[in-house]
Amino acid sequence: MHSIDTSSFLDAWTRHYPQDTFSTFWEHMDRSGHSGILKVSEEVVEELKKKDDGAAIWVRKRPHMIVPTDIPIQEKVLGILKVFPRLVNAGKSRSGGDPFVIAVALVNKYTVITGEGPGKPSKPHIPDVCSAMGVRCIGLVDFIRDQKWRL
Repeated sequence: MHSIDTSSFLDAWTRHYPQDTFSTFWEHMDRSGHSGILKVSEEVVEELKKKDDGAAIWVRKRPHMIVPTDIPIQEKVLGILKVFPRLVNAGKSRSGGDPFVIAVALVNKYTVITGEGPGKPSKPHIPDVCSAMGVRCIGLVDFIRDQKWRL
C-alpha cells in the first residue's frame, strides 16, 4: 500500500506520463487505486485542485483512492508537526499536504511515494521525515518498478 504526494502525482500528470501519450501508465494507476495499492490523502486532492489541470478531477472520479482526514490521521499530523514544524511553511510555499501524506502512511503502515529529495536540517522534506519516523519512502519510478509495470 502506498500514499502518494502531490509532487509525484503532478510529476506524472504534467511532466513525465501525460495521459495523451502514456495511457497505459494511467490504466495502471487506475487499477492500483481500485485494488487499494495506491491511496491519496484528501489534502493532496485539495492541493491538486489548486493546479486546475485535470489531475484533481481524475482522482475525484476515483473516490476509493481518497483517504479522509480522520482523527488518527489528524493526531499523527500534529505529532509530525511537533517534531518537524518547518515541514510546512505557508510563507515559503511549503506543501501543506506533506504531513498528511506521511500521516496516512504512518496510520496505515503504507509506503510514501514522493517526488521530493532530501532537504536540509532546517528545512526538512518528506524523505527526511519518513526516514526519521521509520516510514519507507520511494520515488515514482521505484513504485513503477516495485509494481512491475511495463509502459
